[in-house]
Amino acid sequence: MAGQNILITGASAGIGAALAKRYADKDKHLILLARNRQKLQAVANQCEAKQSTVEYHSVDVTDFSALQSLIASIDASTPIDLIICNAGVTSSIGENGEAESWEAICHVIDTNLYGVLASLNPLLSRMQQRKQGQIAIVSSLAAYRGMPITPAYCASKAALKSYAEALRGWLAEDNIQVNAICPGFVESDLSAKFKGDKPLMISAEKAADIIYRGLAKNRACISFPFPLNLGMWFLAILPAAISDWFMRLFSYGARR
Repeated sequence: MAGQNILITGASAGIGAALAKRYADKDKHLILLARNRQKLQAVANQCEAKQSTVEYHSVDVTDFSALQSLIASIDASTPIDLIICNAGVTSSIGENGEAESWEAICHVIDTNLYGVLASLNPLLSRMQQRKQGQIAIVSSLAAYRGMPITPAYCASKAALKSYAEALRGWLAEDNIQVNAICPGFVESDLSAKFKGDKPLMISAEKAADIIYRGLAKNRACISFPFPLNLGMWFLAILPAAISDWFMRLFSYGARR
């Protein structure tokens, strides 16, 4: 992985910031994207202290035109070897089972799903032409089985997992690696907004290390932590009535 140009979206905090610092060394050029310029600069400074070269750009992944223009421009001058699509937000139903607002639903889908599609759209043909590259898409264990308390978020993450699986099959002959990343609960602002129980929560730094090692091995799906990932997989194949019971048991079911 020497001499890599690595682009990370959502790099100002949480998993994105931890990944930037995990990859930072003298052989890596990091391109960090997020909305908060001040936080980005702080992460960039920490990466530069580890002798990595860094550029950072304040951009909202829901500004699809600006995002695609920026990534195309970056790739034209600094061909991207690895892109980690990490930017994401969440939403949930109300305390008494009220529906998510349309505004909240659109924000989740625009950020989590269309933000990834827009990030990758300028790169797919370029990577195909170069016959190399790696694409990492951060989904969630919520992609395995929808949780009633956060419908839009689960929908967006399920779509991302499916998209990553489709890309992996499509782009394999072009020597492009594609990996789905399905974390459980990781200490972050995003997890802090989750209203249910958070079993087996791990630090962003530990999550970054698991992802780093999984990407190096080109694992098709990097899911963690064990055994929560196994439990979510079982929920997906159990009869719906049993899965719904477990969801209520762990406070992931709709509240009334």
